[in-house]
Amino acid sequence: MVIYINSFILFMVLFLANGNNTAQSSKLKQTEKHYEGLWVDKKTTRYLEISFKDGYATIIDWTGKFQKRESGDSYKAFLKNGKLIMPEDTEHHATYSEIIAKDQTLICLTKSIGTGEISTTWDRQTFTRVRR
Repeated sequence: MVIYINSFILFMVLFLANGNNTAQSSKLKQTEKHYEGLWVDKKTTRYLEISFKDGYATIIDWTGKFQKRESGDSYKAFLKNGKLIMPEDTEHHATYSEIIAKDQTLICLTKSIGTGEISTTWDRQTFTRVRR
């Protein structure tokens, strides 16, 4: 009888742990869907195309007036606390950025690069969704 009780407790622990993982996975997928797609800042014709694979986002960034998508810059970003975080990369001149999704817009906040100090000011750019 003790073996059955222990087995039942083990089964319940595994079942509840798996259910929690499924809920987290579902929330992650929902957050990814909120960011995925093609976005444009109409004032500057700057485009961002965001896709997810293997736990990180790939962001292709180009300006429509001067470039085609194929010649855009590519960045890697990670989801953290509901935001997309692009770490600073001084070798490739990429600034530290946080991208926040609100309704049908993205707010891209960018800090200065390579100043040697922690910048307290943010550049802000707003994008609207073109397509998913």
